[in-house]
Amino acid sequence: MTGRQEQILRLVVENYIHSVEPIGSKFLGESADLDVSGATIRNELRLLEEEGYLTHPHTSAGRIPTELGYQYYVSNLITQRVLEEDQQKTLQTILNQFPTQKEKVKGMAKFAAHYARNAVIIGFDRKSLYYTGMSNLFSQPEFQDYQYTVNVSSVFDECEAKIPQVVGNMPKDEIKVFIGQENPFGKICSALCLRFDDEGLFILLGPMRMDYEKNIALFQKIHELTS
Repeated sequence: MTGRQEQILRLVVENYIHSVEPIGSKFLGESADLDVSGATIRNELRLLEEEGYLTHPHTSAGRIPTELGYQYYVSNLITQRVLEEDQQKTLQTILNQFPTQKEKVKGMAKFAAHYARNAVIIGFDRKSLYYTGMSNLFSQPEFQDYQYTVNVSSVFDECEAKIPQVVGNMPKDEIKVFIGQENPFGKICSALCLRFDDEGLFILLGPMRMDYEKNIALFQKIHELTS
């Protein structure tokens, strides 16, 4: 992929994450510092679509990222972010507030679900699960589609069986991003996972259209505080 194509893919992904609207060449030409003609932008969008990184809804000329587009973005295009100082202080307060490790992790899970506007699932071991943030997850625009809601809901039914497998394949203290088909918890969504303790797994579950930069920065701080 050329540097300009990477720049355009990044712009499409990041603007779609926040707007939930297909991104067109006119928008990119007017709002981004691409310094190329509208025809060039349209051609690059077409090439990115042909290569499988973008697609477009039938009712719109704008593009949205595909699963492959999100995967390329996470692997190659996101920048290193640091969690905002206020949020770092909140996490530190949670650590200081609760006496046990389990309570600390639950407190951080509630904060993470609120901050990321997605759901968090904690597997403390093979038999102890904790869920929070379901209302955040189901308030996302994707869940206006009934079938999407049904498919994601089934993730929670199968989660207990999946967690030991994921823990067994993850080195301790590693953060993993699973997108679409590679996501063991559901192929139509994404998950950020952090292994802690011997069998513990901290999972942030959301649609593929999630703010990966922001959420990875959050997980890096949680990793630091739970190590």
